[in-house]
Amino acid sequence: MSDNYRRFYEQVGEHYPEDTITYSSISGLLRRKWISEKMNRLGTGNLLDCGCNTGRLSAGWRSGAIYGIDIAHSVLTKGRKLFPATNFIQADLRDLDCVKSNTIENAIACEVVEHIDQPMVFLKELYRVLKPGARFIITVPGYTRQPPKLIPIGIMRSFGLKTGTTGDLYLHTAYRPDELARLIADAGFRIIEQGSFERELRYWQKPLNMIEAIYDRLAAYLCPSSKLNIICRRGLEHFKINMYNILDCIGVIRVITKNAPHGRRSYALAEK
Repeated sequence: MSDNYRRFYEQVGEHYPEDTITYSSISGLLRRKWISEKMNRLGTGNLLDCGCNTGRLSAGWRSGAIYGIDIAHSVLTKGRKLFPATNFIQADLRDLDCVKSNTIENAIACEVVEHIDQPMVFLKELYRVLKPGARFIITVPGYTRQPPKLIPIGIMRSFGLKTGTTGDLYLHTAYRPDELARLIADAGFRIIEQGSFERELRYWQKPLNMIEAIYDRLAAYLCPSSKLNIICRRGLEHFKINMYNILDCIGVIRVITKNAPHGRRSYALAEK
């Protein structure tokens, strides 16, 4: 990526505890569980974690060596302390010259492709480094009406971030399952499975999401850098977790999961 992207993600890694925030939310907790289970569909051998952040998702891999790649040195420094067994590499996913061709046996790229301005370049590089028969999993946000393009840095301001990659914005798009599968197939891979997940978060979160959106707009205008934003967002996430647990206990989540036509996130399992 350009130096502007590298600078942005270095600042994000330095100031914004994305790993902690993501996996203390109900979405992050469910996502981590789902990805861990889906990784059982991979083979044995080494694993490349693309856009690894601190390496939390791949840390439980027990079938071979783990290699974590991220553009930000700041998150890799944290990852080395948390998960010393992982081999961390700082690199641009669009240029994997640090990885030899046909050497990787498994890979994951979870919640990273939506941030890459040229995803096909990354996928072709991934194709090059994977061994024939190697499998990989990609997950991305989904969308209903129109995919987002550039979005505000929002709550990251309260952690000390000043700007995005383009003014106050940064790249964060989304894909439907068929769009993601088509993109991967165009890079030369064979699609084994595609679909969506996080069905259990459909419907019941809508009122909370509306409240959150209204608060974000007010906060962006009145107190964009206030630490109060952090406290409010944490409180809302705790409330979501409690609501989920209550709804799960009385069987509502099971009904939603069974009847929701699609989940909030798209995925594909593919093979070289």
